[in-house]
Amino acid sequence: MRDSLPPQEHDSTFKFLFEHPKDILFLVKDVIGYSWADQIQPDSIEIVPNEFVDEQFLQKRADVIAKAKLKDREVYFYILIENQSTVVKDMPERLLKYMILLWAKKIREGVKKLPAIIPIVTYNGLEKDWDISQEIISEFDVFKDDIFRYALVNISKLDAKTLLQEENDVLSPVVFYLEQVRDDTEKLIERLKEVVPKLQSLSQTNVERFLIWAGNVIRPRFPKEEREKYDKLAQELKQGGVSKMGEFVSNVARLLDEAQMRKFNEGIQQGMQKGKLEGRLEVARKLIQRGFSDEDIADITELDVERIKELRQELIN
Repeated sequence: MRDSLPPQEHDSTFKFLFEHPKDILFLVKDVIGYSWADQIQPDSIEIVPNEFVDEQFLQKRADVIAKAKLKDREVYFYILIENQSTVVKDMPERLLKYMILLWAKKIREGVKKLPAIIPIVTYNGLEKDWDISQEIISEFDVFKDDIFRYALVNISKLDAKTLLQEENDVLSPVVFYLEQVRDDTEKLIERLKEVVPKLQSLSQTNVERFLIWAGNVIRPRFPKEEREKYDKLAQELKQGGVSKMGEFVSNVARLLDEAQMRKFNEGIQQGMQKGKLEGRLEVARKLIQRGFSDEDIADITELDVERIKELRQELIN
């Protein structure tokens, strides 16, 4: 006949082993053999309070939570130990809850970077093997490979033009395509005109969402006195619906072009007023970028054609 403690009492009796830093180090380094365990600073291991309050204000308690630090690194990590003498079917979910609650606690404390949490189950049952999956997120089925790996959508690298052909009443591909050139007003004007057919296929809801984007990206490009004109165009589009989209884009493109030309001309005048070689060279570079011929640039800046050709080659290089 075998004498044994009740499971709950046995677990409480057993967990005292891992309430000492040296035993924790022995567990992760010599028993489990984590690859990073040799880098732990032994004197950095400490037992931390292990009580949490979940979203229903119910207290949760893990058996042991220790905090440790790797050598030559400032970031602490946590070791969460759950002692069991019986097989617990919901152990993966239980550990995940502990991890989430600990992370939530650290967020409330204002940490800038979430610490790593290493979950460990020590099982000292003798009558049955532990047959529960060690994959904490295995229950998420087809999603398990993606939950703890974020996807990166790098908008500047997307083939946004191809994406435009996929769906009609979806705003994202339109915004992606325009966002790629948001810092280049000339290209933005070109793309706005290009996507008019796509914009004209949007629902009223997406028209209004497009106006929100345009209000944040396009409207600030206008001088303060020009923004009233933009606001009037936006209001007309909102009231008139998608049928006004072509007119809206055409007028906004015209206003952008006028604002760009006004800014460009002011730059030329300021450069010429300086009367210095540096100012004229700066104006010449801008004219080259605008597509002016060498002869026209020479007339405007009073620079030699040969010097302008040198500037053009410098810009190409």
